[in-house]
Amino acid sequence: MAKGETFFIRGQAITTQGSENRVETEIDLGSYVNLGVNKGTALRVHGVQMQVCDPTGLPPISAADTTTGESKSAYSCAAITTAQVPSSFAATEMPQLNEDYVMFSASIVQTNQSDDNDQGVLSHSLDIAPQDMQKGYLLAVDSLYVYAAADNSWSENLHFNFLLECSIETISQATAVSLSLSQQ
Repeated sequence: MAKGETFFIRGQAITTQGSENRVETEIDLGSYVNLGVNKGTALRVHGVQMQVCDPTGLPPISAADTTTGESKSAYSCAAITTAQVPSSFAATEMPQLNEDYVMFSASIVQTNQSDDNDQGVLSHSLDIAPQDMQKGYLLAVDSLYVYAAADNSWSENLHFNFLLECSIETISQATAVSLSLSQQ
């Protein structure tokens, strides 16, 4: 691959309908990141795209509103981190932007104004993503961790699909070690 060319890394986390517990998936970066003796290679993430869908790739369905004239909202969120969340985190707790290992964070809300299970109005918001930064996000860690959680208002499992646009950069061994330690 020529220097500066970008490529894609994909990841996915799947929540279980009815459970509000956080799920975790690991993305192995070992073939891209090398802390080397004299110089190393790091992975620069230029952008992250996210798709939230049902198991068939269609927009997810939220539960019916049971109160006439009212709407029901379903909520979910996702994050990509450079380290695993601490074991002290509750099963329903998600990484937040104040943690230095958070690289990407987003939230998804769907409002169903129907008295049937329906796809309603779906919106999502990227709290932070590498494309929001001047030069993306430089990584010197062996793995990324994809987290997702959803409330129990969804009528099916949610698939959080991620596409990361990346490139490889050569960095000094000292920079690689320093960067790696700061991201754990």
